[in-house]
Amino acid sequence: MKQYDVVIVGARVAGSSLAIRLGQQGKSVLLIDKASFPSDTLSTHHMSHTDYLEQLGVLEEVEATGLRKIERMRTYIGSAFVEGPRPNYTIIPRRDHLDYVLLQKAMQYDGVEVREQHSVKSLLWDDGHVVGVEMENKKGQQEQVHSSWVVGADGKHSNIAKWLNASEYETHEPLRPVLYGYYRGIEPLSKPTTEIFLHEGRIGFYFPMEEGRDCLGLEIHPSEFKEMMKDPKAQFEAMYKELYDMERRMEGAELEGKIIGTKGMPNHFREAYGPGWALVGDAGHSKDPSTGLGINDAFMQSFLLAEALTSEDVEGALEAFRVKRDEQLLPGFQLTIDYIKSLREWTMNEVALFQTMAANPMVWNKLVPRLADHLKEDTKEMPLLYGSVLMEAESFGYQEKQESVRRLSKPNE
Repeated sequence: MKQYDVVIVGARVAGSSLAIRLGQQGKSVLLIDKASFPSDTLSTHHMSHTDYLEQLGVLEEVEATGLRKIERMRTYIGSAFVEGPRPNYTIIPRRDHLDYVLLQKAMQYDGVEVREQHSVKSLLWDDGHVVGVEMENKKGQQEQVHSSWVVGADGKHSNIAKWLNASEYETHEPLRPVLYGYYRGIEPLSKPTTEIFLHEGRIGFYFPMEEGRDCLGLEIHPSEFKEMMKDPKAQFEAMYKELYDMERRMEGAELEGKIIGTKGMPNHFREAYGPGWALVGDAGHSKDPSTGLGINDAFMQSFLLAEALTSEDVEGALEAFRVKRDEQLLPGFQLTIDYIKSLREWTMNEVALFQTMAANPMVWNKLVPRLADHLKEDTKEMPLLYGSVLMEAESFGYQEKQESVRRLSKPNE
C-alpha cells in the first residue's frame, strides 16, 4: 500500500492550490475528486486577490481566455448610483476554467498524483489518528491509501468533516437564496465595472467576464426561491430587468446554459485540524456569497495550511494555522452576516433622498470633508466596517493622522 505525505479530498480551488504549494516543497500528494475536469461548480466568481494566482504560477493562463480586468465598482439604489475605483483589479473566471488550470499545474509536480472520478468512502484510523482513506472509482473498485495527513477540501457539505465529527462555531443558518447565469450580448459599461444593485431588499450582481460574456446574479428573499425555481430563466430575467436600465441593456441577450441556484450557503467555522487531519476551503469555513470572498478565502487557507504541513513542528504550526485562519476570516464573516441581516426594502423617502443627493454637487461639497466622522458615527454598532473602509482608503493615500491634525488646526470647520 503506497504511503503519501498528504491525501487531499477535493480538487477544486482549495485542494488544487494546496497540492501545488505542497508539490513545490517536494511533498508526495494524492489529490482525489469525485468530479472529472474541466467541470463547473457553484461559485462566488469574484477573484480580487490575483497575487495568489501569480504565486502559484497560473495567473497568465487563467487570464488567457480574455478575462477583463475590473478596476471599478458601482452601487445602485433606485435610479441613482455611486461609483469608484478599486485598489486592485478583479477578474471573474468561470470555475470550469479556473479549477482545470489549477489542477493541471498541480499535476506538473513529480510528487503529485490525481484521481478524478473517485469518491472517498471512509477514513482509515489507527489509535485515534486518521492515517488514510478508502476510495472507490466509477466502476466500483475500492482502494485504500495511507498518508501522514488527510485534508478535507470537499466543500461546505464536507463528508470528511462529517466523519470527523468536526465541531462548528460562529454558526448561522443559511440566510438568502442565490442564483446566477452566464449571459452573452448584454450592453456593457464603457469600462469593466462590478455592478451591485440594492433593490427591494435583494442584491443584484453584474460581473464582467470575457468580452461579450457576463455573469448575472441575484440574492433574493427566502420566500421567493420556490416560485423562482418553477421557471428559473423567465423568473430570473423578469426580476433582473427590474434593476436600473437592465431591461434595455439585456435586450437581445442570451443565456448560456442554465440558471444555477442554491437555497443558501451555511455560515460557520469548523474545527480546523486534529490527529492526522485538517480542513480547508468551504469545508473549514463557509459564509453567504454576497460579499464575494469565497475564492480568495480558499486560497488564503490553502497557503496557510501548506506552510503548516511543511513545518518542522507540524503540530505547533497547525495551531498557528487555526489562529491565523480565524483571525483573518472572522472580520469578513461578521461583516457579511451583518450586511445580509440588515438588508431590507428602502422606503420611498430613502430612495428619493439618495437620488437627490447623488445628483447634487453642493451636498457632496459639504459631506466629503466630514465623511470619516459620519462613517464612524453611523457604523458605531459595527466598528469592523469603519476599520475596513479606512484600511482600503489607505491604499488610495488616506492618512488618518493627517486628518486628525487638520481638524485640530481648524476646530470650527
